[in-house]
Amino acid sequence: MSKEQLHGLMHDALRVSDADQIEIVTMTSNSALTWYAENIIHQNVAEHTAQVQVRAVVGKKVGSASTTDCSPEGLVLIVRQASQAARLIPDDPGFPGLPSPQPITAGRVDGWVAATAASQPGERVLAVKKVIERAEHEGLRAAGTYQVQSSELAVVSSMGVAAYHQYTVAALKAVVMGDDSSGYGLMSSADVADIDPEAVGEQAVRTAVETRHPAEVGPGAFEVVLSPFAVEELMGMLAYLALSARSVEQHTCFLEGHEGEQIASPIVSLYDDGLDPAGMPVPFDFEGMPKRRVNFLTQGKGGNVVYDSYYAAKMGRATTGHSLQQPNDIGPYPLNIFMGAGDSSEADMVSHVERGIYVTRFWYGNPVEPRRAVVTGTTRDGTYFIENGRKTHGVRNLRFTQGLVDMLAHTVEISRNRAVLASSFGIGAMVLPSIRAEGFQFTGVTR
Repeated sequence: MSKEQLHGLMHDALRVSDADQIEIVTMTSNSALTWYAENIIHQNVAEHTAQVQVRAVVGKKVGSASTTDCSPEGLVLIVRQASQAARLIPDDPGFPGLPSPQPITAGRVDGWVAATAASQPGERVLAVKKVIERAEHEGLRAAGTYQVQSSELAVVSSMGVAAYHQYTVAALKAVVMGDDSSGYGLMSSADVADIDPEAVGEQAVRTAVETRHPAEVGPGAFEVVLSPFAVEELMGMLAYLALSARSVEQHTCFLEGHEGEQIASPIVSLYDDGLDPAGMPVPFDFEGMPKRRVNFLTQGKGGNVVYDSYYAAKMGRATTGHSLQQPNDIGPYPLNIFMGAGDSSEADMVSHVERGIYVTRFWYGNPVEPRRAVVTGTTRDGTYFIENGRKTHGVRNLRFTQGLVDMLAHTVEISRNRAVLASSFGIGAMVLPSIRAEGFQFTGVTR
């Protein structure tokens, strides 16, 4: 539906509320998915989803309710339910009220590509076929998904907030399996024309072929080259543990008390920017507040964290436009993380390693010590041994236990090319390079 239609329905629902303040957040999505496994496409599905979240404020009481019914009757019902809920719960003395509207630079942010929204199942099938044929040529088995999505996010409130954004996402993923090895490829973009199935298939297949018959490498500290996929897993954990005002409140944020101090390598800059067209921009958050760039690390020096309106009021700051849907148990969150580009190629980085490990992906990541952002997990889908500047052979997957701040302090090289990696939240993306770091701690071999 159009911006005018959706906002009209939402404003009509606002008028029936008897709460002091009311906020309605609506996300709708048209999603189409091609699913394949064992070199066979086994599912083509399409669905339309809608999620409506309402917050009602009565004094210092905040109630919420949600629905998937976007009809006028459904919206009116959920507004009344949220208002009723607000009267039944205890006061929240720290609640500052819903935020007042602020100017949004929506005109400069365009995340919508008509060709993506209009793409057809046949186009996805032909793309997946190229991945499968490349895998079959090497006697491997391909699995994965090709998804296209067109979505809209709308926020209105009785305070006068009225925000709307349309965006599209296309993402092709391939996991290629052999008897004792695997490889991974992924490409995502707002524009379906940017998706190159040959490149995705080639990356996954080449990795699976080159890491066949993996050797075992014992635990220890290694120099590593991490692909953007591996960096994404680590930055996702860092965002959860340490890049928000909630982590400052809980004293688990490595930036707390270190603004302007040298924390990481001078070549590392890490920031969140929801307006940068190099990613998948979103001009406002789930409170309808404008996104502002937040610098976590600038040339290795400590910076700031992200805020929503609740934590901003609580800590005497201004919101940076990083609210998730309310209520939630995460707090404000950066959905558009960037790491600044370097001046090397990934091949250059490998060539500078005398003895080390190349990691395609991590998974099963979990925190160990939040204050120092120490996390653990395992490698997967393509782990190489590097010797004398060359990837020589595959190695069995390894468990790591590593401090992420320490890793960033020992980062010695960053690639100029960065990958756009769509967020698992369904909105936003990380834009990340490959990195070379010294002293990365591997603690065991997976069995």
